[in-house]
Amino acid sequence: MIRAPRTLALLPASLLLASLLWGQKPEGRFWNWFQAHDSALFAVKTGNEPICGELSEELHRVHSALTFEFGPVESGRREFVLSADGIKDAFPAVLALGRTAPALAHWTITQFRPPRPDVTQISVGGLQLDARTVQFLTEPDGDRTGLTVSVPGYKATPNKTYEQAAYLLLDGMLGEYAVETAVGFIKIVPADGRRPGQWRPLTQVREAVKARPPH
Repeated sequence: MIRAPRTLALLPASLLLASLLWGQKPEGRFWNWFQAHDSALFAVKTGNEPICGELSEELHRVHSALTFEFGPVESGRREFVLSADGIKDAFPAVLALGRTAPALAHWTITQFRPPRPDVTQISVGGLQLDARTVQFLTEPDGDRTGLTVSVPGYKATPNKTYEQAAYLLLDGMLGEYAVETAVGFIKIVPADGRRPGQWRPLTQVREAVKARPPH
């Protein structure tokens, strides 16, 4: 903003120094860039715009695993999801970015991909799975919940297509943070010949996994 130099000039020396030091940190540099490109980011429609590539580059300056999602524009605001792409080592970077986010008039900042339980169907490599037909069993795994997931038609493939689809469905049902912090082992098995038990549709997995909010 044009007013910035005048505002900084009126700050006490200690606040000015703190502001400058904050701006030199990766998180500060990222949010400075985000604010400078606020309008272009808010106008993104397909994700193929050059500004999205620039946004990815800026996130990778903070941590190489970071990625993002944009929500739809609703009532003049838009969700910006900071994601570690399921990589646990990048979780601190997501938390740090979320904590240092400035107040943004048109944005809601969300740390980690949130649960999207209404999205029950997914397509991966030509395979279509529905969370309503995928089922699970739970058992304790230390202080976490272990999951055995039963997938109709499951078979081993070179690209682990069934596993990928099941993990993505689970991520959508629970959210990125819960999958990495509250779920223990995940075992994918065929629906045919599975062991007896109280199998439930994957749409009910949030009731079975005790997830803690990001902190």
